[in-house]
Amino acid sequence: MTALVVASGCTERDPGDETDGGTTTDGPATDGPMTDGTATAPTTDPPTTTDPSSDTEGTSGGPEPAPTVPIGSSVEADILFVVDNSLSMATRQAKLAAAMPAFVGALGGLDYRIGITTTDSGNPRCSADATGPERGELVLTSCLERVAAGEFEVPGILDDVSAACTAACALGDADLPIKPTATHASNGELAPRKWVEVQGESKISNLPDGVSPAQALQCFMPQGVTGCGFESHLESMFTALARTSDVGSASNFGFMRPQASLSVVLFSDETDCSPAPGFEEIFTNNKVFWEDPDAPAPTSAVCWNAGVRCEGPGPLYAGCSAENHDIQGDPGVSDDAAVLQPVSHYIDFLQAIEDQKRVFDSFAEVRMMMIAGVPPGYETHDSELVYEDAADPQVQLDFGIGHGCIDAESLGAVPPVREREVAEAFAVDENRDIFSICDSDYSAALAAIGTRIADQIRPGCMPLCVADLDPSSSVLEPNCQVFEVDAAAQTRVEVVKCEALGDVWTVPAGSTVCFAALIDQGGQTPSSGDDMSAECVAEGFNLEFQFIRNTAPPSGVTFEAVCAPSPNVSRDCPAL
Repeated sequence: MTALVVASGCTERDPGDETDGGTTTDGPATDGPMTDGTATAPTTDPPTTTDPSSDTEGTSGGPEPAPTVPIGSSVEADILFVVDNSLSMATRQAKLAAAMPAFVGALGGLDYRIGITTTDSGNPRCSADATGPERGELVLTSCLERVAAGEFEVPGILDDVSAACTAACALGDADLPIKPTATHASNGELAPRKWVEVQGESKISNLPDGVSPAQALQCFMPQGVTGCGFESHLESMFTALARTSDVGSASNFGFMRPQASLSVVLFSDETDCSPAPGFEEIFTNNKVFWEDPDAPAPTSAVCWNAGVRCEGPGPLYAGCSAENHDIQGDPGVSDDAAVLQPVSHYIDFLQAIEDQKRVFDSFAEVRMMMIAGVPPGYETHDSELVYEDAADPQVQLDFGIGHGCIDAESLGAVPPVREREVAEAFAVDENRDIFSICDSDYSAALAAIGTRIADQIRPGCMPLCVADLDPSSSVLEPNCQVFEVDAAAQTRVEVVKCEALGDVWTVPAGSTVCFAALIDQGGQTPSSGDDMSAECVAEGFNLEFQFIRNTAPPSGVTFEAVCAPSPNVSRDCPAL
């Protein structure tokens, strides 16, 4: 038996806030909750409403139908990893794989999906035959297969580094057959998917029996080192998510669920280099952004020079920020003249997804988190990024800036700017969502990321003040109907009330789901089963819903409630 609503920490980014980028229609389409269809007849008089801002009964026009309110009750989380698979990433991929048990453990009882793609979105300087760019396609194959394909060595440049895979992985694809599952968009069709999927507290997964999610991810995460060195973190993220609504994408379609939280985890030691269409010449014959215009080929410095602007004359800068440059190298140009995709393009895209999710849950959040070139302790403000030209001329030639951090093996990492600004646009509290790739162990970072994903799941507060049918009693007596909505199946079915067995709610015989109305704001009843969460009480609400199932939850299903709103808010919800 699985409770679908769990108490969790509240986030601090107001659900009405938008980022500076505004919104666009670029995001993948997700269906909103249905309010049409045949509902089961109510067992009490239908809830009605008066003006909720009034403290007295409405007197004009009679009562109006009560509003239908979506209840944020999902424990679903969709997680996309974008993994750098370029030359310098072998030891760091090994540490990423080693930290998977900590990450999975922090996700707790979430119903989660984890998809993986790479930072290789193609580039004119990188032969597609040599690098095989994923371009946002989800990848779910064991790294042992990539070892066999030679993707953990570059002859003449980098010796075999297959230990980045084999240190934590002993399972090949033959050991990891993916069980067929359905998605909210598959009309019940079962098929093996290109992601790891785990169903909440039941821990039922699409993995082979006897293989844990952590074990599988230790094999799936290492992506090799033959990817393009002009990493396009943001474009890979964009394409991966956009493909989730493309029925023609066999790898990605259906990955992102309408009501699930969305978290993107970028893992890279270089800055984003996502080119805008039509300006690929900056990597070939237009050398305006090259650190050395006399060189036969550009270095990664072209990415920094084309997408970043720093304050001051250097070598130590007051700060660095994303900047649009045109094909002549001039800064401050419009988005349509920028040679790299503007940061606003990606912020707007993610904001559109968040806005769509808020149709189901007004508190829904999209998060972008990173393990990147920041110093250890950056996430807790114990250290700060320093933007400074490199003292080593070769480092400056290679990257256009000094390292943001250097690890114990003397391997540096470029400080993030463009991708940092996207992550900051979706931050939800005082702590930063960016962790150091120079840490010797990523377990703490991945555990923190997993915890922040789990903390996005909120209790099912009824987000308006509900009328009390018996104001003389010490606790609320609400008049509500609750419905389960399946947008894909075009159904809206009334949910029965749960039965109380002591302090435990149970599903009545003949049903698969039920709801409990939690009304105790603090010691008002002897039972703990009707206790409201601290979050709902703190926000001033007087009702919370809990949903109980005795089967695995179907994908894409949401809940909505119709309750008679209070005609006297100051009496019924004094803290609201």
